Amino acid sequence: MLSIALMIGSGFLLFLTINQLYGASSAFVTLSLSLSAIFLFVAGTSLMRIVNPKEKVSYSFNEKDGGIQTALLLIAAGGLLLCFNTELLNPVWKSFFFSWPMLVFVIGTLCICKSHLIFGLIVAAGGTFFMIDKAAVIYPNEMIIEQITTNFWPAIFIISGVIILLYFFTKPKSYIHYHCKGNWKENYAAEENENKDGKINYKFVFSGTEQVILDPVFKGGTIETTFGGMELDLRRTALAEGNTYLYINTTFGGVEIMAPDVWDIELKSHSFAGGVTDSRIKHLDIDHSRKLIIVAKCTFGGITIR
Repeated sequence: MLSIALMIGSGFLLFLTINQLYGASSAFVTLSLSLSAIFLFVAGTSLMRIVNPKEKVSYSFNEKDGGIQTALLLIAAGGLLLCFNTELLNPVWKSFFFSWPMLVFVIGTLCICKSHLIFGLIVAAGGTFFMIDKAAVIYPNEMIIEQITTNFWPAIFIISGVIILLYFFTKPKSYIHYHCKGNWKENYAAEENENKDGKINYKFVFSGTEQVILDPVFKGGTIETTFGGMELDLRRTALAEGNTYLYINTTFGGVEIMAPDVWDIELKSHSFAGGVTDSRIKHLDIDHSRKLIIVAKCTFGGITIR
């Protein structure tokens, strides 16, 4: 219900901004409200999920959720274009909304909604910056390009720094150490990146790691990388009988997996400007009673199995 309310509310906000406030309010107000409407709609599509209590697949890798969100964005783009063509919305805004900077802004908004906060903010800010020229066409007498471009990036840097500080001050500490008589005692809280009993959970932004799984049984897990990479060595572990799922989502990064040649590995890839390759030597004595299913989503990235 919240997702539907956000999408409907964003439509009303956009209609009010373009048709009613345009010419009656300042450029800053109308442009801010327009971008806020786009942000609210994208946030609404990100909340749209198919609720299935029996399904234990992580939201980030749910194929149905991603398909629904893509469909909603395409329907919204088509509806918006139709409204401009029929002049239900002021056509002077058409070049503003249907431009590559707006596409960059939407991609950044999607990243923010998927918890890639800093990366999404930078991408969205870049799209907003390049929309200034489009806005100058809509407000030729009010927009001062030099003043905006001079102060835009300093403001973005300040906002980003404040967000990072708030993140580190509000994030609970993973380790709390007490020093007592020369001995260290550790009170452990589960980290975001960890390997627990053969099940992994790794998430990297502008960083990466190399991990060797030494547990007797590998139980799958999740890997998310954004402008980063990871090497995962599975040659010293084994699979349990049945299916084991490994979910990988990489954006502008890569994941390299080293797995035994006799493992039965099935790939399910949903990629844009990326791909998944299995370069292992094929064997005839593969144990089909144990299978590793890799559900991969690559955007300007790649996954290699060797």
